[in-house]
Amino acid sequence: MDITGTSLCMIVKDESEFIEKAIVAAKPFVQEIVVVDTGSMDETPVLVENLGAKLFRKKWNDDFSEMRNFSIQMATQPYILVMDADEIMIEGSIDTLQILLKKISENPGSAGTITILSETMTGDISTTALVRIFPNDGHYCYKGKIHEQLTYNGESIRYKVDSQMKVNHLGYTQSQISKKNKYERNLDLLMNELTESSDISYIQFQIGRTYYVMKNYVQAEHFFNKCIEFELENSKRNFLSLALLTQGYCYIHLRKFDVLLDYYQFAIDLFPDYTDLYFMYGVGLIESRNIQAFKEIPNVFKKCVELGEASRIKYETVEGVGSFKAHYNLALFYELTGQLEVAVYHYKLSSRDGYIQAKERLHRLL
Repeated sequence: MDITGTSLCMIVKDESEFIEKAIVAAKPFVQEIVVVDTGSMDETPVLVENLGAKLFRKKWNDDFSEMRNFSIQMATQPYILVMDADEIMIEGSIDTLQILLKKISENPGSAGTITILSETMTGDISTTALVRIFPNDGHYCYKGKIHEQLTYNGESIRYKVDSQMKVNHLGYTQSQISKKNKYERNLDLLMNELTESSDISYIQFQIGRTYYVMKNYVQAEHFFNKCIEFELENSKRNFLSLALLTQGYCYIHLRKFDVLLDYYQFAIDLFPDYTDLYFMYGVGLIESRNIQAFKEIPNVFKKCVELGEASRIKYETVEGVGSFKAHYNLALFYELTGQLEVAVYHYKLSSRDGYIQAKERLHRLL
C-alpha cells in the first residue's frame, strides 16, 4: 500500500512529563512531527528535538486556535493528525489510517475522529470521539480561543469518519489539573471569549463544564440552562446531549430531585439511545433516598444493560454505564433487598468485565 504522508501537529508548554511517551507512541503513524512550543521553562524543547521533531517557538497569547493554525502552517505533509502532549496512542493501525485518509480525500469537508479515553476524578473512564485528522489543503482551520473547533471553509465539520485510533488522555487527572491551574486558566479564557465569540451557546456549554468540574454546581446549572435553551430553539448540535447529561448531575448534586424526573424524561425523548442519561437518573434515584422511588431503581439499570454502552462516536460516555457499572448497581439493589441469589448473578456479570468493586463485594457475599 502506498503511504499517504501525515504530519503530527502539537502545541506544548512544560510537558516534559509526557511528551516523550506521546511522540514515541504516535511516531509509527506519521511521516513528520511538528511541535510548537509556547514558552516552556522545563526540558520539553530539548526532548522534542532529541526525538527528531521539528520545533517551532511562538509566544503564548491566550488563543489556542492561533497556535493550532500556526502548527498546521508549519506542516509539509498532505494530511494532519492533531494531538496534545498528554495524549498517548494506545490503539491504531497504519492500514486503517490509510483507508481513512482515502475516504476523507473522496469527501470534501470530511475529517477523521480519534477516541479519547480520559480518567475522571471519580476514577471512571470517559470516552469521546474528537475530530483530529484532516487534509492539509488550506480549507481547514481552527476557530475559538479556547476549546477550539476545527472548521472547513468556516463551517462546522459535518461528515466524520472513525479512524479506530484510541489515545489515553492523562492531563485531566486531579494532580495534573492542580499542577497547572487548568480550571482557573480555562475559566478566564472562556469568560473573555463569551464577550467576543459569535458562538455563545458553545462557550456557555464549556463554562458550564468548567464550573461543574470545579464543583460549583450552581454556576454550572446556570450556564447549562442558557446553553440548552438556545440549542433547543436553534441547531441542537452534538454537545447538547452532554449538556443535558451534566445538567442532570448538577440537579443531583444540588439535591433538586423534584425536577429530576421530568427533566430525565425530556432528555431521553431527545436522545433515547444515550445510555448515560438512564444511568444518571438511576444514580439520582439512589441519591434521593426516596422510598417511593426505590422500586424504580432496577428498571432503570436494566434499561442501561438492555441498551448497552452508548456510541462513542455519537456521544461522550462513561465506560460501564451499559455493562459492569449497571450490573453492579443492580447487584447492590438486590443485595440490599435480600435477593442474594440475583445479587450474586449481577456481581458476577460485573466482575466478568473486571470491575474490582464488584469482585470485592462478590467475595464478601460468597
